[in-house]
Amino acid sequence: MNFSQKIIGFSEEEFNNLFEICQTSLGRIRKGRQIKTPIKERFYILLVWLRKYHSYEELGISYNLTKRKVFNLINIALEDCYEPLIQHFIKWYSKDQLEENNIMFSNFPNALAVVDATVQPIERPLRNQKDWFSGKHGCHVIKSQTINSPDGRVMHVYCGKIGKDHDITLWRESNMIEQFQIHPIMGDKGYVGIQHDCRAILPVKRQETDPSVKKKNSDQKVSKDRIIIENYYGQLKVKFKILSFRYRGLLKNI
Repeated sequence: MNFSQKIIGFSEEEFNNLFEICQTSLGRIRKGRQIKTPIKERFYILLVWLRKYHSYEELGISYNLTKRKVFNLINIALEDCYEPLIQHFIKWYSKDQLEENNIMFSNFPNALAVVDATVQPIERPLRNQKDWFSGKHGCHVIKSQTINSPDGRVMHVYCGKIGKDHDITLWRESNMIEQFQIHPIMGDKGYVGIQHDCRAILPVKRQETDPSVKKKNSDQKVSKDRIIIENYYGQLKVKFKILSFRYRGLLKNI
């Protein structure tokens, strides 16, 4: 295996650290025919796929594997790596834990976290096409939501949901309301209405004729604190092309 930081987007040290997290799960014995490709190379190929989103044929040519073997390798590796990576990187932080490390929003230090949703285009589904169609984006999409700490770390993920749902629907389905009864969560205009469920900091919906400077300044402060989650999504989509391209795979793998 020839390592390339440019191809996978991680230094060799970062790659080895990630592999160590997933090594036990990747190495478990499965029923049926075993994959002969070494587990470290399997993990590397998975990262190449996530980073570049090449077709299975292209990856097969690069690593001297058949299209079917690449398909099986990637889907099994995804299944193996999901739980260990989730457990390692997605953690809930209390307000006390964040304050102990001086982690808080600049304009709204009492807020615990920020929430936002993103979409990814998908191929037109064979069934229930209307469920996956987003009128806002004009195409079929999957929607995902994350809750991030003031320094950008992911605290909760709710992903792979139908495209027709509004952001506030994702919020209510994610069962996170009880976590924000004391310290508020921050959101954009798509989350207006959650203030009836929990404590929330949201932009003020103003009429175009409303000249209120106070409301405008409040919205600007919300936007400045919310930039952390917008940057998170931007960096994620730059690093992993699979998140910015039209998804070609099975919806059950999302």
